[in-house]
Amino acid sequence: MAIMKMLAVTLIGPKDEMEYVANQMILLGGFQPLSLDLILGDRTLRSKVKTATDNPYDELLSEMGYVWQAAGESLPEPYPVPVTKEQTYEKMRAEVRRVTEKLRLWAERKSSLQEEVDKLRAILVCADALVKNKMDPKELLDTENLIMYFGKLSDDNFKRLEESIQSVPMLVMKLDSWHQETWMLAFAIPEYREGAEKLLDSVYFKGYSIEEVLKTISDNPMEALQRRIGNKLKAIEGLSMAAKKFLDEQRKELERLYSSVYTMQRIYDLCRGRGEIGDIYVLSGWIPEDMLAQLKGLIEHQAPKTTIMIEEEKNLPYSEIRVPTYLRNLPLVRAFQHVVAMYSLPSYGEIDPSFFVAVTFCLFFGFMFGDVGHGLVLGLVAHLLQKKRKMSKSLATVLKAAGCSSVLFGFLYGSIFGFEDIIPAIWMSPMKDMGKMLSLSLIIGVSIVTFGMILNMIVCYRQRDFGRMLFDGRGMAGLFFYLTAAWAIYAVMTHKPLPVPGWLLALLLCILLGCMVLRDLLARILLKERVSVSENERGGLYIFEVFHNLLSFLSNTISFLRLAAFALNHEGLSLAVFMLSDMVTSLPGGFFAKIAILVIGNVVIIGLEGLIVFIQTLRLEYYEFFSKFYKGGGVSFKPVRWEKTGESVSRNQM
Repeated sequence: MAIMKMLAVTLIGPKDEMEYVANQMILLGGFQPLSLDLILGDRTLRSKVKTATDNPYDELLSEMGYVWQAAGESLPEPYPVPVTKEQTYEKMRAEVRRVTEKLRLWAERKSSLQEEVDKLRAILVCADALVKNKMDPKELLDTENLIMYFGKLSDDNFKRLEESIQSVPMLVMKLDSWHQETWMLAFAIPEYREGAEKLLDSVYFKGYSIEEVLKTISDNPMEALQRRIGNKLKAIEGLSMAAKKFLDEQRKELERLYSSVYTMQRIYDLCRGRGEIGDIYVLSGWIPEDMLAQLKGLIEHQAPKTTIMIEEEKNLPYSEIRVPTYLRNLPLVRAFQHVVAMYSLPSYGEIDPSFFVAVTFCLFFGFMFGDVGHGLVLGLVAHLLQKKRKMSKSLATVLKAAGCSSVLFGFLYGSIFGFEDIIPAIWMSPMKDMGKMLSLSLIIGVSIVTFGMILNMIVCYRQRDFGRMLFDGRGMAGLFFYLTAAWAIYAVMTHKPLPVPGWLLALLLCILLGCMVLRDLLARILLKERVSVSENERGGLYIFEVFHNLLSFLSNTISFLRLAAFALNHEGLSLAVFMLSDMVTSLPGGFFAKIAILVIGNVVIIGLEGLIVFIQTLRLEYYEFFSKFYKGGGVSFKPVRWEKTGESVSRNQM
C-alpha cells in the first residue's frame, strides 16, 4: 500500500554507453523521460544542449517491412537484442539497405503489377457490362453532352450514393458487385461536373479513365484481356515465390536484424527528449526510488564514463513540474486501484486509499448484499466473463471480492438465495434485528468519517501544514467536535446520563467551533505559520466552509443508514419473490411456474439489485469517505517499456 517515491535522474555520457544504458532501462521498464527544458534550470547550459526529436530507426524499420511484404507474410514478433558499444546507426542502415534493396524493388514491381491487374479487371467488368446491355464502346466515346465516370466503391457507399443522387442531375448505373464492392458507371451534365466530383469523393469512389477503358475495350477482345490478367498474376506469383524463398533461406538472420532495428527504435523512443553536446548525450527522467540501486550498478559496471545526477522533487529547478504517481500494491488491492482511479488518481505525496477502499468496499457491499447463493453466483459470473475476455481483470477481481464478502455476510445473516430457514444465522437476521442493523450502520458511518479525518491529519502532517492539522474542520478540532457531538447525541437518544455537565460539553463544542472559525489566525499566532493573503482575505467564504463541514458531519453519518436500508431491501425483494411463487402454485403447471419465478426473481435480484448496491457502495466511498481527506488529480507514471501499442513480447524472451 504505497505511492512509490520518485527520483529525477539525469544521465550524462558518451553515445555508445548511453545507448547501452537506455536498452537496459527499457528492459527494466521503469524510466519515464523528462523534458530537458524542465530539468535544466541554467539557461546558458540549456542553450548549449541540442535536442533531437526525430527517430532515424523509424525509416529502417519501415524498410525492413519490405522483406515480409514481398513474401506476402506478416511481420514477425520482435524480441530484445543486446546492444553492443560497436553497434552504430550507420552500420545498421548499411546492413538494412543491403538486405532490402532487391526485395524493395520486388515489392514495388509486385505493387505495380497489382495496380495493372486491378485496372485490367476494371476494364473487363466494364466490357462485360457493355455486352450484357448491348452498348457499343465507340458510341459512348462519341458522347459530347455527358461526362462519364467509371469505377468502384463499397456496397454501403453505393447505397449512400443512390440516396444522394435523387435530387441531383446525375444518373448512376450499377454494372457488377464483387467482394463487397460495386462497379458502376455514372453520367452527369458538364455544368454539374464540380458537384458530381464532390459527391463521388464523399463516398470514396475510385475512378478509372473512362476514355482509356473504352479505347482498350475497343482494341482488345475479352479473351485477350483475360490472358493479360493471367500473365500478370503469374508474374506476381513468381515475385512472391522468389521473395518467400529468399526469406525462408535467411529467416533467422532477417528476424534478428528486424529485432535489432526494433530494439534501437525503442531505445530512441526513450531517448527522444535527450540532449546532445558534441558526442555527449544528456538524458533525464523519472525512476522509482527502488530502481536507483540497479541503475547505479548498471552504470558502474557497464558504463563507467557515464555520470548520474539525482534530484528529489523539492530540489527541482521549477516548482510547476508534476511528479508522476506510481502505485505499488498487493495483487488484490491492485484491482481496487481502478476503483480509486475512476474518481481520480492520487497525486504524488498523497495517501493512496486503495487498501482502505479494498477493505471498506467489500464490507459495504457484503453488508448490503449478504446472501450465500447470490454472492456465489456473482463471483462465478465475474470469473466466467473474465475467462471469456468479456470483462477486464480488475473489474472481475473487484466483483469476485464483493461476491466473497456477500457469501460471508450470507452466513452471518443465515441467508441462501433468500431462504432463511436452510442455514442458521451466525450473527443476526436483518428483518428480525432491524434496530441492531440501523445502530450498526451508524457506528460504521462514525468510524469511517473519523478514519477519513485521521487520514487528512496525516496528510497535513506530511505537508507540514500544522495549522490545518490542528484547527481545520477536517483536522483535530473538527474530529473532536464530531466525536463529542456524536457522543452527546447518542447519550440523548438512548437516555443515558452524560459523564460531564451539559454546560461543560457545550463550552467544549463552542471552543472547538471557534478553533475552526479562527483557523488561520491561530496558525499564524500560535504556530508562527505564514498564511497567504488570499486565504486571509476570503473571510466569509471560509465561514461558509466551516458551516459546510458541520453539515457534512451530519449528512455523511446519516448516509450510512443506506447500509441497513439496502440489507433490508435485499431481504424484502426475496420475500416478494417467494410470495409471488406461492401464488401460482395452485394454477395448472404451478410447480414449473413457481420454479421459473424463483429462478427469474433471483436473476433480477442479482443483476438489478447487485448493480444498485455496487453504485451505492461507490457513493459511500467517493462522497462520504474520500471527501474527508482525498484530493486526487495525480499524473500516472508511464515508463517507456519494450512493449509498444498493439505489440508485446513474452517476458520469457527477455
